[in-house]
Amino acid sequence: MPVLYTILGIIAFFVLIFSIKIQVNAEYLDGFVSDVKWLFIRVPLYPRPEKKEKKPKKEKKKKEKKKEEEKKDEQPEEKGENKIVEMFKNFYENQGFDGVMKLLEDTVDSAEKMGHSFKKHFIFQRLYLWMSVAKNHDAAETALEYGRICQKVFPLYGYICSSFPVRKYDCVIEPDFIGNSNTARFAVSFSVRPIFFTNALITFAFRMLFKVALKFYRKSKPKAIKNNKTNNTK
Repeated sequence: MPVLYTILGIIAFFVLIFSIKIQVNAEYLDGFVSDVKWLFIRVPLYPRPEKKEKKPKKEKKKKEKKKEEEKKDEQPEEKGENKIVEMFKNFYENQGFDGVMKLLEDTVDSAEKMGHSFKKHFIFQRLYLWMSVAKNHDAAETALEYGRICQKVFPLYGYICSSFPVRKYDCVIEPDFIGNSNTARFAVSFSVRPIFFTNALITFAFRMLFKVALKFYRKSKPKAIKNNKTNNTK
């Protein structure tokens, strides 16, 4: 019983930690600033704090060790690649084009379901964009440039707002008939809960295992082996 309680306590601890949301902030107003927030902890991503320079260590031994490791790693990779190519060939010979297409459909279906579950729990806390359009002090070119940018930005903005949960958002694009070049500012922050991502990855892994990997492994055996088995049974 004590062992069971400790295991349940460890599971509950990790579930609690993974249930706490992580928020990523990025904005470009006077300069680009980005950080990650978890509870009361804030970690800057950019600009990064300067690190102290470390003393140089012996590089010759490291280079020699790396070369030896690369030589050791090269051989099994080539063998593994050859086996995978043979398995693909055998699978195509056994199942044909329709079998390959069915395998691709299953992988795409699993990926789409994982992406759909990601979208639900990927929340934009704020999504602001401010743009000023100007083209060489020319009113006609500025108007054309303004139309092109609106044609590209607003559909993308609408797709994000319709596909993901967005709490606060605004998009302002204004033409500047006196200015010389385009300017833009933005402020974005989104939050996620890692537990939903881990659940989606686990379900995706199980789907890929039972729908794709096992099917591919079973039906990628060469035909000669199957014929021998049938003859032996006879």
